[in-house]
Amino acid sequence: MAEKNITELAEIVIIDPSSAVFAPEKGGYISLSYKGTEYKKVKLNRALPYRCPNEYICVSDKDGKEIGIIKTIDDFSDEQKAVIEGELDKLYYSPAITRIISAKDRMGYMYFEVETTVGKRDFAVRDASRNIKFIDPDRKASVQIRDVDGNRYIVEDFMALDSSSAKKIEPFLV
Repeated sequence: MAEKNITELAEIVIIDPSSAVFAPEKGGYISLSYKGTEYKKVKLNRALPYRCPNEYICVSDKDGKEIGIIKTIDDFSDEQKAVIEGELDKLYYSPAITRIISAKDRMGYMYFEVETTVGKRDFAVRDASRNIKFIDPDRKASVQIRDVDGNRYIVEDFMALDSSSAKKIEPFLV
């Protein structure tokens, strides 16, 4: 009996870039043509969004059934890579915070006014101790802030923030 590798045991399909064609669809979705099968409204999710953002991308159909895994988007043509990256950028929209203008605690919510790489933003955070955290607790460099609507904001380098901005979120970083 031949020994099986982990992808065979787990029934993981690694998507072959030479057999896959991603295309934009109406309504802001993308489709996938793969080995003779057409999939409409496919969904992409990063398995390791911060450590390997361009690797191990799960591709699912509109019902959430896994089609396969993209090992790395770098194996795709520039045109295909642009379609994949465009879809991932929509899902993982995370403007970088460059300065925290104000952070006010009102009735269990933190209300932020910030400057980001895409302009000024105002948002609320519920349960700040859970939704303001270091992305990698061992490195304590990048911080993610998730607002009440599920949007993510990133402080790329906590130590590079001005002292006034850092003081506004430091109490929540454990």
